[in-house]
Amino acid sequence: MIDYEKRYEERKLRCETAAANKEPDRVPNVTLMGTYPIFQAGMTMAEMMVDHEKACQAMLKFYEDHDTLDTGMVSNFTPAAKVLELFDSKTARWPGDPKGLDVNNTYQFIEFPTLEDGEYDEFFDHPAEFWLTKHLPRTLGLFDFVKDIDYHEMILALDGAQNFFTSPQMIPVYKKLIEAAEEKGRMMQIIGVYEQKLRALGYYSIAGGGSATAFDMLGDTLRGTFGMMPDLLEERDNVKKALDLFVKYHIKGSLDFCRMTGSKYAWVMLHKGFDNFISDADYAELYWPYLRQWMLALIEHDITPVVYTEGSYTTRLKYMKDVPKNKVIYHFEKVDLKLAKQELGDIACLMGGFPVYTVRYGTPEQIDEEVKKHLDIMAPGGGYLFTTGYSLEDAPKENVEALLEAVWKYGKY
Repeated sequence: MIDYEKRYEERKLRCETAAANKEPDRVPNVTLMGTYPIFQAGMTMAEMMVDHEKACQAMLKFYEDHDTLDTGMVSNFTPAAKVLELFDSKTARWPGDPKGLDVNNTYQFIEFPTLEDGEYDEFFDHPAEFWLTKHLPRTLGLFDFVKDIDYHEMILALDGAQNFFTSPQMIPVYKKLIEAAEEKGRMMQIIGVYEQKLRALGYYSIAGGGSATAFDMLGDTLRGTFGMMPDLLEERDNVKKALDLFVKYHIKGSLDFCRMTGSKYAWVMLHKGFDNFISDADYAELYWPYLRQWMLALIEHDITPVVYTEGSYTTRLKYMKDVPKNKVIYHFEKVDLKLAKQELGDIACLMGGFPVYTVRYGTPEQIDEEVKKHLDIMAPGGGYLFTTGYSLEDAPKENVEALLEAVWKYGKY
């Protein structure tokens, strides 16, 4: 009979030893499976966002059948399709949505300025009013009505607020809000049950939510890329003022999440800091200092920052050295592996870097060969967590099996 609790402790020790930049008994396999188990179960991406029970069953079944992995998760961090539809989200497209996105497409973020040209002062001076009257109706169709409210009348009339909130036009809004809250609660309850089942199978977790650093908060959520880039020249003081504010939100949000969940890890996904997207000077002044400030705040609270870089990150390695030793995990999508190991190997735990395109389009033999080459570079001395550059999706089954087998075969110390 399998002792799952013993297996959990072994996996936990293996991952935590590597995270502390030391050498465990073998390279931890923390491959981010993404939606691969969903495809293998014959589900569409649209079904995954609707039938939460079936999706979690598919994820759990995968981990039951693949015990060489050290970590796992049943959540894919995609919201419930019903909630998006009820809110009439303008910042997302999802498989099978009312606009006709294919049922096997990926969940997509729609980026556009919700803080428009000339609105920085209004946002800084009255953030609550800006959020209520501008940001909400611009991002969620359900709240389109708030932009037409006469707020002075609501304040000055003794029964203004009562009359508005009890008016017939509000009843459909309340019904949709209740329905959305019930759907979100149902999804989270199901995920929670299956996370416990995964833990009972002895799987460790290095999940820690997801967040965006200050620069990306402004560029992704409020200004959009095409608003943000000119701002670096024309509104630089306002950009810096926003970043000084947002880094505080980033720190608070991550600490609150870790306190609520008990997680020892906090993740940040970097969107706009990769090689050549912004200049080295802008990265040095506007990106790295705020990312580093977030990392230092987490480390101070004994939480391990997991910095998930997107895109190529070779030119940024020189900045990533400036952190306390053995307290950070750097995940790479694409990087000069040898240089990353040379520059950061004695400073931080490294993670990722194995190309997903090899898993999707290579052969099992090529995958075996590439895993060996990869681990020959990254494994020596410990401090490495194996995973691909980003999550797997619809890769061929024989290739995924070859990947997991190769990591088990070549991941020994």
